[in-house]
Amino acid sequence: MKTIGILGSTRKGGNTEILLDVALEEAQNAGNASKIVLREKVIAPCDGCMGCAPSGECVIQDDMQEIYAAIRKADAIIWASPVYYWSMTGLAKTALDRTFALNFPKLQQAGKIGGLILVAGIRGCVNAANPFHMYFIYNHMFAAEFAWGYAGEKGAIKSDTSAVNMTKAMVHQMGALFQANLKYPAEFDMPLHRLARERYGA
Repeated sequence: MKTIGILGSTRKGGNTEILLDVALEEAQNAGNASKIVLREKVIAPCDGCMGCAPSGECVIQDDMQEIYAAIRKADAIIWASPVYYWSMTGLAKTALDRTFALNFPKLQQAGKIGGLILVAGIRGCVNAANPFHMYFIYNHMFAAEFAWGYAGEKGAIKSDTSAVNMTKAMVHQMGALFQANLKYPAEFDMPLHRLARERYGA
């Protein structure tokens, strides 16, 4: 299983990155794993131009192009973000928005295994998880349960054995989903709203 972790934290070596590194170490033991650190990338926001619709290629030329290539090659994708105001960080949201191009001409992430790591200071993990879960469903991905933890001070997550062990278990669950060789029916190769429009004209 080829796994990539996409880190949406602005803080180097922060609690979210610590958990993602735990996940990727587990994934490396089961195959191949690499990390994409969004704070090190130049990624413009999606401008809604729909230039990607014909071919699935985003017209914006920035570091997102290398992320597209990594996503296409991956079997499993772990998104990891701290919780800011009950949601993902701006870094994560900008990158997530730009993956819209991968919805064309067919769903390019269909059948991939999704994973999610969230770390909050006090609360908000479930709220932040909801858009990721909708994202996995929309893209016809198969998602593992998400791992979460609560930590304020940098490095404090290391003492949260529940969060660390949950992260490891999530990766094992992702591996089991991958080994199950799950497939969406071939006729459902695009989101339902597009499928209905193409088939029924509305």
